[in-house]
Amino acid sequence: MYKVCLLLLLIVVLVVSPLLAQKPTQPNRLELELDIYKTDVQVLATPDSSLLVLTKTDGNWTNPPTFGFTKYNHQLQPAWDKKITLNPISRYITHFSEKAYSYIAFTGESNDDFQFVKLNLTDGDYATKEYKIEAIDSIYVFKVLSGNYFIVARSRKTGTPTLLHLNESSGDIKPLPAVYGTESTFSDILVHPESQQVSVVMSESNGKISRLQTKIFSADGTLLNNYFIHPTHEKRPVTAEITPGDSTSRLLIGNYSTRNLRYASGIFTVPVTANSSDSRYYSFLQLKNFFRYMKPKREKRMRQREEQKEQAGKDSGAQYRLLFHDVYPTLNGYIISAEVYTTDSRGGNFNRIYGPTGYLVSTPTVYRRTMALAMGFDKDGILLWDNSFPLQNMETRTLQQSVEVTTSPTGTVVIAYPDEDDIFYKVMEQDNYVEEDAELKLQPGDANSKIVSTSMAGLIKWYGLNFAAFGWHRVKPANADSRMVFYINKISF
Repeated sequence: MYKVCLLLLLIVVLVVSPLLAQKPTQPNRLELELDIYKTDVQVLATPDSSLLVLTKTDGNWTNPPTFGFTKYNHQLQPAWDKKITLNPISRYITHFSEKAYSYIAFTGESNDDFQFVKLNLTDGDYATKEYKIEAIDSIYVFKVLSGNYFIVARSRKTGTPTLLHLNESSGDIKPLPAVYGTESTFSDILVHPESQQVSVVMSESNGKISRLQTKIFSADGTLLNNYFIHPTHEKRPVTAEITPGDSTSRLLIGNYSTRNLRYASGIFTVPVTANSSDSRYYSFLQLKNFFRYMKPKREKRMRQREEQKEQAGKDSGAQYRLLFHDVYPTLNGYIISAEVYTTDSRGGNFNRIYGPTGYLVSTPTVYRRTMALAMGFDKDGILLWDNSFPLQNMETRTLQQSVEVTTSPTGTVVIAYPDEDDIFYKVMEQDNYVEEDAELKLQPGDANSKIVSTSMAGLIKWYGLNFAAFGWHRVKPANADSRMVFYINKISF
């Protein structure tokens, strides 16, 4: 009997230990005494494992608003603090960070004025430049390579996406060659510092037929190469992300459609320099864990129904809308993630296209997330595994990234999102599917304090398998009145 009990205990330890090892910790917390009604805060992750905290504090008739940056190291200890001078009505738009600098875009005094702050991550020294760009009325995203800005923006005249090149030193601004139309969008833009190149992936469509175009630019905006992925008779590649690395080995990883271009039928991979005949296609039915959001009996019936359609030569009814995230390199290949969503509107599409909040789309009443998806590929684009994270009651009014994803070089994936003072997450080890959802409750800095309420909770991937959770907490100490603080909790896996 003793041996049996010992054996059972050993089995429990072996099963539970990996799960315990994956439970996240909260090693550091920062609390800032800020006024929630007068302060706007942005938290930005940087490549040197630090965080930048941007604050804009409202002024009054005699004192203008103040802008400041504070850098915190990986333990949330302050490294430096800088006050910066901007136009009083300036508003944060977006940012881009490289190894040595962070670049932050702000609005200017008028609709065609845009300010860029170049911030030295080592010491906080900064330079601010303002540009009048009359051709655009908003900036969606930008990348910087050797002092050259590649800006995806919206044309003031046509309302369609446009691509601009801005030289930091001379201030020269020029449009870059591309085909723009009401159905054309930018799928991805990626900087390759090693080769001094920028890749721009465009999705082009007339509503019935689609193709992908990849443009390779030098740092000065010269078009070096232009590659096309055309549709085949049955499969039409619609949108894609590009992998980092050498120009001869880059892949496009995206989705394809067999019927309605608003819906994806599966995933494809193809070398950038190849053509559609070299593509590898994987329907959603070929994925092991794609339909785990369904109950087992429902999934079984659905698969049987789709197999019968395939045998009868009919198109698959397994069509979904996908919102892609970036591609993450691993030791053996790549990982890509996406959010699967539905909408109660007949408009919009599933492309990853840039807008004021990250994506430019027609706005339906609500977007509902069904699940988050992660897939691993080798360097040739062969699918190695897939996994999924069913999402419940997640709705947004705009089509933007709702979950945060981080990976390790060995292929571990963590997908997480905030909900008040809880962090819901899933740790993925390739296709090993875990049924139970995991939840972490944010902790105050003082064990004797209590978090009374949470406002404007946010979460960003930081470095390695670490996230930064932030927002506003009303904290009640044991023997004192409650107080409102802006918090940042480090979440480590």
